[in-house]
Amino acid sequence: MQNLKRHGPRNHQKIIKLCRINSIHMIVEICCSSKISLNHSIEGGASRIELCENVLEDGLTPSPSFLKYVLETAPFAVHVLIRPRKGNFTYSREEIKTTESQIERAKSLGAQGIVMGALNEDGSLPMEVLRRWVTIAQPLDLTFHRAFDHVIQPMESLKKIMDLGFDRVLTSGQQPTATLGLALLKDLQALADEQIVIMPGGGLNDQNCDLFFKEGFREIHLSAKGKEKTKTGEPISDLEIIKKVVDSASNYSV
Repeated sequence: MQNLKRHGPRNHQKIIKLCRINSIHMIVEICCSSKISLNHSIEGGASRIELCENVLEDGLTPSPSFLKYVLETAPFAVHVLIRPRKGNFTYSREEIKTTESQIERAKSLGAQGIVMGALNEDGSLPMEVLRRWVTIAQPLDLTFHRAFDHVIQPMESLKKIMDLGFDRVLTSGQQPTATLGLALLKDLQALADEQIVIMPGGGLNDQNCDLFFKEGFREIHLSAKGKEKTKTGEPISDLEIIKKVVDSASNYSV
């Protein structure tokens, strides 16, 4: 009860929500940037998607028309990446306002979750900016994205993200791939203590996903990209890879 009191009523409700989600099955989230990847995610049995565009730029905010189409089509939760431009995660005042508008738009169109994040120039968290974004996005499901892989003092930063009210952190453990970052991922998972989800992402596929399930991670994130690409050169999520990962996830209970 001390943890619940420390983190307040909203986090009390969040802990209950996380327990309910995690008691059902492992979550396989697919990074989706095209209609064909959406179709493959549906057919492959994905739990939900992170929707974005321009994966070649590490993902940007999807257009309103694409978002609307996906929300009308998807049978699962759609978490929308809000990232106004490529490059670093230190934003100008104008970009901060653009992000706020994009959060409001995704929320108004019916998105189930928002994926967002920002950093100061020194790699610390811009708490007032993030607090304002969280307030705008509530009560949607909130993920702090892979800006976390560039944050200073990751353990202390995780505590701050928890206090802000995020539901999960997507991270590779501050390494090029989640496999290489496994040690930090495990430390973050221990600190999270069921109050926030640590979701490994970065280089996950059907060949290594079991490693993360065995280590007790209940959600994973991957693009499942194969050899095929769209006309614009965007990688397409491979149906068979998704199926294999979902099948692997079904072998583990939480």
